[in-house]
Amino acid sequence: MTKQIREFLYQTLILVSGSVLCAFSVKVLLMRHNLLSHGTTGLALLIFYKWPGLGLPMSVIYLLINLPVFLLGWRFVGRRFILYSMWGMIIYSAALYLMRLELDVNEPMLATLVAAAISGTGVALIMRSYGCGGGSDILCVILNKFFSITLGTGAMLINVVILGALVLAFPIEKVLYTLVFIFVSAQFTDKVFHGFTRRRTAIIVSDQWQAITEALNAHRIGVTLLHGQGGFRGEKRTLLYSVLTARSLLVLKRVAKKIDENAFIAIMQADDVTGVEVGNQPHW
Repeated sequence: MTKQIREFLYQTLILVSGSVLCAFSVKVLLMRHNLLSHGTTGLALLIFYKWPGLGLPMSVIYLLINLPVFLLGWRFVGRRFILYSMWGMIIYSAALYLMRLELDVNEPMLATLVAAAISGTGVALIMRSYGCGGGSDILCVILNKFFSITLGTGAMLINVVILGALVLAFPIEKVLYTLVFIFVSAQFTDKVFHGFTRRRTAIIVSDQWQAITEALNAHRIGVTLLHGQGGFRGEKRTLLYSVLTARSLLVLKRVAKKIDENAFIAIMQADDVTGVEVGNQPHW
């Protein structure tokens, strides 16, 4: 099996996993109570509920709505992303059409919260692929790529516009349920997506910086040397700067403290890192 085929199958597995979760949240939980979702899925549900005379399945309505959105993705993101997203949209639409499970959840708020958690997780999985499920996900990628807006925040901004349309067409109770769904789903998307790829920045100050550098390099932890000066005594200092994965953080601390128990170590979050070795941005 060639590398390209293995990569395609892996990407397809991610898209299928996320799409099934999203379709489950919509067909099994939300539609049971005539509730709405976020993004173009929510727009498709609005049309499905309001104009049943069209006779179109919700999955077909979703496909039609997404066509103009893909033009934006083709222009601003990339050809590979759009091709995988078209594949993801087909998979998600098929999952919506084929989903026949039933879950006896009679409380609308409970259905909303569970659906939001499942959908947010599904969206995060899909966004770890080379594509997405279409719709507002493409717009979220554009916002993330050009403005560093997190996927969850981008989804919130886009859905404010959709909520405006819902206010005019649905009872306020349905709109509030949708607002809860959007907020909880965005939180799960951010936590799952960015939590899987969390990075840390470490700064080490030690007189034994050479030995620490060699030891960290032996553990395949890259280090950059920064030259500084103490603010109190004015002595020259060499600082060790490293961006590393969360699982390497304990190794860094253990190595530094073993060589110099008085070493000063500062750890900071590094949410957005672009790089070959430790970058946490997907290859959109």
